[in-house]
Amino acid sequence: MSVMRKSLEHLLDSNKLEEDAIYLGVLTAMGVKPLSRLEYAVAPDVLSLLQDLRLRVVSVRRVAQDGSEVIHWILGRDSGLIDQYKSDFDGTPIREGIPAVIRAEARYFGFPACCAEAYIRDPLALSTLTPEEQGLLFHRACPGCKETPKLIPLYRSALREAKRLHKELRLLP
Repeated sequence: MSVMRKSLEHLLDSNKLEEDAIYLGVLTAMGVKPLSRLEYAVAPDVLSLLQDLRLRVVSVRRVAQDGSEVIHWILGRDSGLIDQYKSDFDGTPIREGIPAVIRAEARYFGFPACCAEAYIRDPLALSTLTPEEQGLLFHRACPGCKETPKLIPLYRSALREAKRLHKELRLLP
């Protein structure tokens, strides 16, 4: 692969990560999600934009299965909720598939409880959402979910705003 192609792919990946961070920020600023988590660092101008959305951004140190340290960034408006998340997860190992962790993260990140319970029972269960609708979300909707479809218009609106903000941010000198 040529250096130019690798560079272009890195830029596209970087732009997608920036847009996703802004998307999560908008969802959180709108109150659709109580908290959001970034599992990667963001550029200073993106961090500044998140703070302009009146979000508090806090780092939480986690431990990967191989023992290495992983930094997550928690976004939220409610300092008490952020502090509680930090108290629950700072310094802890990253554990996937643990029902208590899935339930806690569902509460923190605004996922419907029915979806969390369905995920615990069968992580591969398919929802009745379209692939486009499921692609808007940061959780897997449960089969026949009554709550998630109510979120779709909010997520679409937040995505439009995130794209606008990202474009505006990249046009700044």
